[in-house]
Amino acid sequence: MRALILALFLCLCATPALAAFEGPGTTPGAAQTAPQGGFKGPQSAAITQASQVATAYEDTQCTLTGSLTEQLSKNRYTFRDASGTTIVNIGKKKFRGQTVTPDTRIRIVGEVDFDHGGREVDVDYLEIVR
Repeated sequence: MRALILALFLCLCATPALAAFEGPGTTPGAAQTAPQGGFKGPQSAAITQASQVATAYEDTQCTLTGSLTEQLSKNRYTFRDASGTTIVNIGKKKFRGQTVTPDTRIRIVGEVDFDHGGREVDVDYLEIVR
C-alpha cells in the first residue's frame, strides 16, 4: 500500500515539470516545437468564380465577389460576377440589417450545396465591398 501511495505521489510531483514557461528569456514558440499533426499536401481549391460552382463537389468552400441580380424565392437569389451567374441561398440573418441592391458589390463566403435539382452556394457570411 505504501508503494502505491509513494508512486502516486511521485507522479503528481512530476506533472508540473511537463509545463513550459513562455516569457522573458525564452524564444517565442519554444514550448511548441513538437509537430502539431494534420494533413500536409494538396488542398481542394476554393471556388472564387460563379462559373466554377456548376462543376464543383458538394461542400466545396467558396468566396465570391459580385452582386445579387434577382430574388428567386424567400432565400434564393441569382448571383453574378465577371465569369457568369449562379444561384445562392442567403438567409435573412446573413444580411445583418444591410440593404443590398443589384448595384451593390458584395462578397459572399459559403459552400456548394446540391439543392433543388442543381448546385447552389449556401452562404455563411455576406459583406458589402466598398
